[in-house]
Amino acid sequence: MDYKYIVDVDEMMVKEYLEYLGISRRIRRKVRVLDNIYINNQKAKNYYLVHRGDELLLRFEENINENFIPSSLNIEILYEDQWLIVINKPTNIASQPSRKHPTDNVISFLTSYFHEHNIQANIHLVNRLDFSTTGLMIISKSGILHYEMTKTSITKKYICEIEGKMDDKVGIIRLGIDRYPAPSIKRFVSENGKMAITKYQVLKENKTSSILEVLLVTGRTHQIRVHFSYLGHPLIGDSLYGKEKDGLRLHCYSLEWIHPITKETIKIQKYPNWYEGGN
Repeated sequence: MDYKYIVDVDEMMVKEYLEYLGISRRIRRKVRVLDNIYINNQKAKNYYLVHRGDELLLRFEENINENFIPSSLNIEILYEDQWLIVINKPTNIASQPSRKHPTDNVISFLTSYFHEHNIQANIHLVNRLDFSTTGLMIISKSGILHYEMTKTSITKKYICEIEGKMDDKVGIIRLGIDRYPAPSIKRFVSENGKMAITKYQVLKENKTSSILEVLLVTGRTHQIRVHFSYLGHPLIGDSLYGKEKDGLRLHCYSLEWIHPITKETIKIQKYPNWYEGGN
């Protein structure tokens, strides 16, 4: 994976310019140790001088994982640059391969996409969604940037539909979550569990259900589903914690973060097709 920059200063050492760009110390150290710095296609040291208009290239080489099976899934790509991809995951698609889902998963789709577009990179999932949950997922094209994204604050907002009506139309749920013994995948509210914090506000109500916007402060497995089920308002379509219907009404519709490389604020939104107030 190559990271390219066009220098916008008159004269500065490479190491100073990378710090000026806001590149993390970990990345600066890695390219120095790997000796993978190039100025105008010529190998360079981190103390070399760059000038305005120079092309500065940082190269991170990874062994490409060839073990994933490509698939012909049709998944919408909402954002892509040389470092990251954001997709809109459909329902009933796993985030990663398993014995039960060898090809109906996000990684298999991206394996096919990378092959078709000659993208020489590995697939690193920055955030994951449950099999039945839909919405936005971020994928990094390199391990080093994946590490940077794990330290980046990502604002994650969901749209969900619950049974009944909430007494408080805006609120914060603070309840610990624990896991039942294997092989069960279910979680439950427990004082001894890991603290989970969910913020919500009601967007719409009808006689039998409510649509909420939910902000995850923590990111525990099944957090939204467990919290609202415990409060007596399971999500519509939740076969694990509620009543099984056609499709889980839970969608990650908004992601916002500061790009670790460009330092730009990236905000991606995509409402579910069942939410009439979206776009």
